[in-house]
Amino acid sequence: MNLTRTRALWILAAITAAGAALRFYNLAWGTPYHHFHMDEHYVLNPADMMRRDIRETAMSGKFFMYSPLLMYLINIVRTVYEAVSHPLNLTVPRDQITYMVLGRSISAAFGTATIPLVYAVGARVSGRLAGLLSAAFLAFAVLHVRDSHFASTDISMVFFTVLALWCALRLVERGDLGWLVASGIAVGCAAVSKYTGVFVLGVVGVAYLLSPRRPATLRPVTSWIFWALRGTIPIIVAVVTFFLLDPLVLMYPDKFLFDVKEQITDPLRGLTRPMFMAQFADLTHPRLYWFTNLLWWGLGPALEILGLAGVVWLIARRDKRAAVLAAFPIIYFLTAGRTVAPMIRYSIPLAPALALSAGVFGADWLSRRRMRAVAAVVVGIAVLTTALYALAYMNIFRQPDARVEASRWLVRNVPANAKILVEPSQNTPPMGSYFTRTDFHTDYVKWGGRTRAEAERERHDYYHFYTLDTYVYLMADRHDDEEKRRYISSQLARVDWIVIDDTYVQWYQHLEAANPAGNAVVAQHYRDLFDGKLGFELIQTFKVYPALSRWRIIDDAAEFTFRLFDHPTVYIFKRATPAR
Repeated sequence: MNLTRTRALWILAAITAAGAALRFYNLAWGTPYHHFHMDEHYVLNPADMMRRDIRETAMSGKFFMYSPLLMYLINIVRTVYEAVSHPLNLTVPRDQITYMVLGRSISAAFGTATIPLVYAVGARVSGRLAGLLSAAFLAFAVLHVRDSHFASTDISMVFFTVLALWCALRLVERGDLGWLVASGIAVGCAAVSKYTGVFVLGVVGVAYLLSPRRPATLRPVTSWIFWALRGTIPIIVAVVTFFLLDPLVLMYPDKFLFDVKEQITDPLRGLTRPMFMAQFADLTHPRLYWFTNLLWWGLGPALEILGLAGVVWLIARRDKRAAVLAAFPIIYFLTAGRTVAPMIRYSIPLAPALALSAGVFGADWLSRRRMRAVAAVVVGIAVLTTALYALAYMNIFRQPDARVEASRWLVRNVPANAKILVEPSQNTPPMGSYFTRTDFHTDYVKWGGRTRAEAERERHDYYHFYTLDTYVYLMADRHDDEEKRRYISSQLARVDWIVIDDTYVQWYQHLEAANPAGNAVVAQHYRDLFDGKLGFELIQTFKVYPALSRWRIIDDAAEFTFRLFDHPTVYIFKRATPAR
């Protein structure tokens, strides 16, 4: 295909506009209930706290779990907004919505900006057609579109890793000092977005090893020493960039090390098994899971298959730029694929990587006359199905949130002062005053406790709320089976309604499979509840699926967090028989 630069840029503009429309679509979904997405909670809250007290922010729970760049940007955008409009009062629901949309807009902007950046990388490796195909694949990549709707750190990190990839391509071509420095800055920014971004330093290293400035002969040895020292420039620049943008790590190193160990390294290595990773308790092949689940649902089958074939093709090409591009997904998977808890958001960096490999593979085969017809069909199917999947996923953001719909139903059908059992879940529908007068600084979720008194606590707010503490009190090794049965029975006897989502239902299925002796009581409780054996009847279920017209995608088999944040299932049970 003969593509002039002007024509290619016009097509790229159209692709980017389509990608932007998908990413900026209804960023107000689920607002102002910021507890729906726990990762957003740990970005938006600290960003607000930073404006008042840096030390208090740094010492708050789990603060260093995430790098601060997005928090800084949120505060910059908020300051600009307040300068031209009005100060945001985060006790007022309308201002909370504005604040959340501002934060999400930053992610959507980074997500959109990655599309032309991917074009630049693809065009550098294999021409304009490769760049356009790569950009189109990323524009419609569902996982990238989905997470661009969240004020979380993944999308900004991905932008800077792709920027570092672009710098690495220039480095492998010329080996200039300027590209060494630029690569280091991009790596540092990626790490300040999310620590995982440091993986791209390996890609820069591959580019440096293949760059033309490497000594051609073994002697003199000093030339090799100089070359090796020169290769440390991206590392030094990345470290300096990281600490310049995140000085709190140096100011509070003990808290930083504690948060990283407790929230990141220990759980991901399997040294601890926190409840929020329970869906992986019985996972036997975590690396294979990336291909059979994460990429399958995150990108769709066609893009995954074409992208993986493209990685093989890049290696087979045996040219330096293709090798650098292939190094990106390979190094990332060798790093992140070691985790025992492969959450779907960990595969987001593979979205631009596989979009690029698919784009280069497709363009290269389209350029071969004998294979052009077959290649056109394969590439066409991949682009079309990926785009349709993205459009179907927009139904999640187009429909009212299931949790909010459940709240509205409760207001219409359940009288004040009714006794309702809930679980300590971020997907608990907002009820009582929190439904109409949210307070951004209040944690609505009733998290668990180790003592019986904490586990049985009651809260009166329009309704009488009681907690079934499946988060802490009922964990496998804390109480014997008899105490668990007594606790469950006593809590059920206190209420006439049960409002839960599928979080613990799903988690305890996996926990029971991994450890039947410790989790059978709670898993059986859920089976009995849904079978109507506990005196309660399931009367309402709220759920939204990706859908396009009459075509609905049932994604219940996807990794749990793919559904958890934006389309969980909510169940409402009503007492059918009198309490004993």
